[in-house]
Amino acid sequence: MARKARVSAAVLSLMRQGRRHAWTLEELHAGLSRRGDTIDFSSVFRASEKLAAAAVVRKLVLADGRARFELVGEHHDHLYCTRCHGILPIPCIFGHDDFQMLERKTGAAILDHHLILSGICRTCRRGLAKRGARTGPSAKSPTRAR
Repeated sequence: MARKARVSAAVLSLMRQGRRHAWTLEELHAGLSRRGDTIDFSSVFRASEKLAAAAVVRKLVLADGRARFELVGEHHDHLYCTRCHGILPIPCIFGHDDFQMLERKTGAAILDHHLILSGICRTCRRGLAKRGARTGPSAKSPTRAR
């Protein structure tokens, strides 16, 4: 097998193990190294980009500027945890009728969408609750005294 195909196959194999939903390049590289695959970082980058271009994986770029890669599957959206920096799949909140209404109002043709919500995941929220910190819509941002 050619080296490029071997790297892509190794990246896909790691992602299919399901240990995480979306992977940064650093996480992919480290995961491959832990499995004993000696693949340099630039090869992991090229293979991930190639897989994204072929629509085998989806590339997500978050506000932190770091790309994450996930296997393409049934459509869903994401929650980005601002505490642990994890990315979690969430059900899509838009239906076919919502897109038709937006198209009528805007005159645009909506071909696809991807929504990434920012918040605090369940695990981090539980940790905060144990320490007595408030989270959620009722939690107020700290204000500065004048």
